[in-house]
Amino acid sequence: MRISNRSVHDRLLQHIQRATANLNETQERVASGRKINRPSDDPFATARALAARSKLDTVGQRIRTADLAVTELSAVESALESLGGVLSRAHELSVQADSSGLNGDARAQIATEVEQLLHEALSIANTSYSGRRIFGGHQGGEPFTPDVPQNPTTVTYNGDGGQVLREIGDGETIAVNIDGDPLFDGIFASLIAFRDGLLANDRTAMNVASGDISREIDTVLTARGEVGARMRRVEMTWDRLSEEELALRTTISGLEEIDITQEVVELQMRDTAFQAALSATARSLGPSLMDFLR
Repeated sequence: MRISNRSVHDRLLQHIQRATANLNETQERVASGRKINRPSDDPFATARALAARSKLDTVGQRIRTADLAVTELSAVESALESLGGVLSRAHELSVQADSSGLNGDARAQIATEVEQLLHEALSIANTSYSGRRIFGGHQGGEPFTPDVPQNPTTVTYNGDGGQVLREIGDGETIAVNIDGDPLFDGIFASLIAFRDGLLANDRTAMNVASGDISREIDTVLTARGEVGARMRRVEMTWDRLSEEELALRTTISGLEEIDITQEVVELQMRDTAFQAALSATARSLGPSLMDFLR
């Protein structure tokens, strides 16, 4: 009889221990808000969550790089827009200067403004963004230097024409700069020739320079179109990466985070099971003790 009672008591104790463990496990999940509080809770889900987090880190870095690329390309586009404004004004002045009613003094006055436009174009050519010259390739110094700072007759390119690349995907890069040499070489030559034609009161030279300026306006528009296409490509990549990031976060949430409503119901059920195990044990121990005393 004692052996039989002991066996019953052991089984009841096992039920209490199991109910206690289940209750503690659910309480821990509810308190932490997580399904997995240690790898042993679910090794398979832990491995999947770790892999998803590693991928999420990579995607996050790609998104930050894409953000940087957009801002860098925006700086280039803004500089090109300003450059286009300089050339448009120069072309307006070339039309004005071609008037037969203007004399040498009037054209010299126009030359003064063209000189300022030349200096503005030089300033744009040496634009820097985040410490990098956007038209200088990989070189850090000013990519364009005039032979005579106050009255340039030539402008020398000191950059290297190298591409500044940003990695926005696996094996996918985007250039965030433009080679300044082919872009600005003709612009400086045209503005200098126009200024000198004005000072010399040479209408033929002015007309040639005017035609060159018109072509340079088209060159800048082409460059802006290229930069715009790159920006659209980066923005599309950013959208794709953002969707991937959301999917990964959803996966991780599904693996690691609890459904609080479901877990509260589970907690109530396991608490009820625990209380039932305690009650059954108490009822079993009472009669057994009386039987032993008899």
